[in-house]
Amino acid sequence: MKSLYALLLFLCTLGSIAQTNSLKQSPVLSDGDASAVGMSEERLKRIETMLQDAVDANQIPGTVALIARKGKIVFHRSFGMADNASNKKMSNDVIFRIASQSKAITSTAVMMLWEEGKFRLDDPISKYIPEFETPAVLESFNEADSSFTATPSDKKITIRHLLTHTSGLGYGVIDGDERIRKIYAKAGVTDLYTTKDITIEQSI
Repeated sequence: MKSLYALLLFLCTLGSIAQTNSLKQSPVLSDGDASAVGMSEERLKRIETMLQDAVDANQIPGTVALIARKGKIVFHRSFGMADNASNKKMSNDVIFRIASQSKAITSTAVMMLWEEGKFRLDDPISKYIPEFETPAVLESFNEADSSFTATPSDKKITIRHLLTHTSGLGYGVIDGDERIRKIYAKAGVTDLYTTKDITIEQSI
């Protein structure tokens, strides 16, 4: 089970490798005109309408959107409420928890490597982490001692599966499957959502 986190660390590493040069060369963002950087004002207005409609339909309480290109901020708007209880409106400088939005960044970096031909989307992850050569599907679980049985999977887990959340690998915390959480705990895998002072490397 520890290999799961090794794989996640591997994907994050791919992302950091792909972004290294761009991070060093990234300009400081400043306000600019959409047409000057090859973007459509009309299409940006569609985004504004879409977000406002979502707020008006109570699909979301509020949001902030920022779009930049070539170092220029061409769209920065706030919509709805930051806090309904205190009647505080959303503003452009409201701070959000990034949470799983990092997945979009990592996925983009991974796809940049795919465009460069570094790997195939249907490559099995065992090509990079041999421990995943023979994946198995949980069959039974013993509540008394957290022991379990598993059936060999008839499919390999691929990079495509990881990017689309279709690998079958469970969190045990977010998905609410207590069996997986207990199996991880018995194997010595620390939940990375913990507040304990532990790194991914230490968990692996």
